[in-house]
Amino acid sequence: MERRNNDKNQKETHELILFNEDTETKSKLFEPEPLEYIDQEDKINMVYKLVPFGGNYLYSLLITNQSTDPITKVKIRINFPGFFKLCRSTPPTLILESLESGGDGSNNNQKEIEQQQIVMKFESLEKNSNKQINLYLCPLFLEEKGTIRSFITFVNNADFIRAIDTDTIPIQFDPFSIEKKIIPSSEIKQFLEKPWIKKAIKSIGIGIDSQLDEKYYFEYINEVLETLNFQLIMNIQSKKISWFFGTDLVSGNDVLIICQLSGHKIEWLAASSNPHLLISLLTKIITVFEREMILRGHIESKEQIYTLECRYCGNTLTYFPPKGESIKCNKCNYEQIVWN
Repeated sequence: MERRNNDKNQKETHELILFNEDTETKSKLFEPEPLEYIDQEDKINMVYKLVPFGGNYLYSLLITNQSTDPITKVKIRINFPGFFKLCRSTPPTLILESLESGGDGSNNNQKEIEQQQIVMKFESLEKNSNKQINLYLCPLFLEEKGTIRSFITFVNNADFIRAIDTDTIPIQFDPFSIEKKIIPSSEIKQFLEKPWIKKAIKSIGIGIDSQLDEKYYFEYINEVLETLNFQLIMNIQSKKISWFFGTDLVSGNDVLIICQLSGHKIEWLAASSNPHLLISLLTKIITVFEREMILRGHIESKEQIYTLECRYCGNTLTYFPPKGESIKCNKCNYEQIVWN
């Protein structure tokens, strides 16, 4: 009887472990109503939106030429705040520039915000065609506000230079306040399978040459979640995986966090019905982890923390490779070096 119960417990535990499965971001895009600007001739359109995409944000810009003639010498500029890191883009060929800092104009006493700009150039945009640009933006911290805005210049069929721009999209991360909440471990799988639950993953590698004390670091990543007031539901020391639960008092949404340590790789999976909350929480977890790692003397700077996200497709990499060695993405098959 005891052996039969042990087999049953092992089966239930296995159903809760998600990290051995494909970790490709599967978050369904949150679709707000797109904003649209149409130029004076009602021929060149720009449709744009900023939406959650897993643990990051996706800024999408669609430029459409509805005229019967091409436009040429197309130059696109997109400005975004310095608290975003550009993870990847489609198309991948672009120029990333730093701009002079500037406030958003809403408060004369507000401190200046560092700005970045990407520039893309195309020889032409043919008649009745369009160009899609996607920027995948990773938040670095949550405390600032900012804006995103796009600009385009081109030469029209009368050889005149035209310029149009979009309205400004304000950016302010959702605040949150977590209250501990207990659920039976048997309900974790059921919570994850609810159709309205969104999921996001953040996976990092710790770039130090020495072997990690996995027991110490597992206790440490659990401590980070407890610092944010999450309730520990269950952990499995042998697999270095733990489950935490809580309720956000601001939005009223329940949140499940699963964290796992494997070698030099640490991974957090967050699940909730609020995709914006997932981004804020995962960003906060990473920033707290980085700060404490520096304060405890484990790393010298946050540059020793590496994001384990394929730079070509965004899929989560399966492990943190040794320094200087490449890893092949199991989704797009591109090889890349994470740590030089």
